[in-house]
Amino acid sequence: MNRSQRRALSKAKNPDSLARLAGLHQASGQLDKAERKYREAIARDPDNFEIHNDLGTVLKQSGRVAEATEHFVKAFRLSPKNVAVVSNLAVCLSSTLQFKEAAILFREAVALNPSFAEAHAGLAFTLAQLRDYDAAEHHYREALNINPLYWEARVNLGLALVDQGKVVEAFEQAEILAAAEEATGFPHKKFGVLLARAGCPDGARHCFERHLALNPTDAEQIAMLLASVGGAVPDRASDRQIVQLYDQRARGWDSGARQSGYQGHRHVVAALTELNAHCADTVIDAGCGTGLVGELLRAETRHLIGIDMSDTMLAQARQKNIYDELHRGDLVDYLRSHGQSADVIASAATLIHFGDLNPVFAAAAQCLRPGGLFVFTAFPNDDDPTAVAVGTLNGFAQGGCFRHGVDYLTGTAAAHGFSVALLRREDHEYVGNAPIPGLIAALRLKG
Repeated sequence: MNRSQRRALSKAKNPDSLARLAGLHQASGQLDKAERKYREAIARDPDNFEIHNDLGTVLKQSGRVAEATEHFVKAFRLSPKNVAVVSNLAVCLSSTLQFKEAAILFREAVALNPSFAEAHAGLAFTLAQLRDYDAAEHHYREALNINPLYWEARVNLGLALVDQGKVVEAFEQAEILAAAEEATGFPHKKFGVLLARAGCPDGARHCFERHLALNPTDAEQIAMLLASVGGAVPDRASDRQIVQLYDQRARGWDSGARQSGYQGHRHVVAALTELNAHCADTVIDAGCGTGLVGELLRAETRHLIGIDMSDTMLAQARQKNIYDELHRGDLVDYLRSHGQSADVIASAATLIHFGDLNPVFAAAAQCLRPGGLFVFTAFPNDDDPTAVAVGTLNGFAQGGCFRHGVDYLTGTAAAHGFSVALLRREDHEYVGNAPIPGLIAALRLKG
């Protein structure tokens, strides 16, 4: 398109021309401009499924998965048999842990176009998360039959094989992948995860470093992955990592939690009930997310305060109308600046994102009144009870998670004036049907 044509298009006001201009902005990486033009087009033609689908794509590219999902849903309602729309909606549902719903839509996409490799691969991924490995393997191989150069599908096939203990077969896929590392767009980071899980830490380290060289803005996540193969353990997941993770998952968090069998919030409240502290005067829900803990505590708490870093999570919590106060910010900063203001600090699946617990325990000790309780969940480090390690590579390290040794946890708590009121091991959540153990800890601040 020449300059005069582009100038004429920029002055057009009909929906198709606006959408074409938006597409040009999108292709050149100008996502803000693309979004504005797509929204203008939708304002003039709200029932155009293609424009909703395209806007959803831009929003997803921008990391705004919840908003993208809304437009993919609208596009789906307008055109439920369009394979691109069906697949895009399925991808968003999968990214927010709604695997059962995503699998239904991916199956529909495969039925609409059996030659659509991405639909086969997406279906395979969701089936693997649901532990239907035979069907997952079948669809990964279908995707690779359609496109043998679909490297991400091959890596995911290898990971599904490792999950089943088929390490020799996983290595066969790894050998094919190793020969393609110079290919444009090769997924070095994910290939590194496959190699690490297959017992090749040196190869994994090489892949992580290669990804970092090509994508320097991913330094924080790569630091976590390098720690899993012998690198230095970070003090905590970065604010950016956490916000990106939970902004993406917010929309489907509650339903995803139900599907994954997540129990962290229930364990925290059960511990408070056992210690007769569930009806405390002032409770801070540190890392409140969408309000799963708050829902269980609301009836018997006089003043309930929620704090979280994710605006999108807080928006979900706000809709439930269960908190007396909601604050966006870092929990350490908040606790440190509200001295002796709480009887209980509850924190489900939040300290998992901190390696060094000293800053958290110090802030909690400042915030609690004498005799107050700090109740939280953590992942155990069974490899070394005295140390901190990054999470496992079956998704937890990638999500900025850490594992804490029991002796490390209790020793650090004692150094900040806490005694252990309760400490036990429970199933925290599930990956497929496999339970993921968690530590439930209740620390009492000495009077």
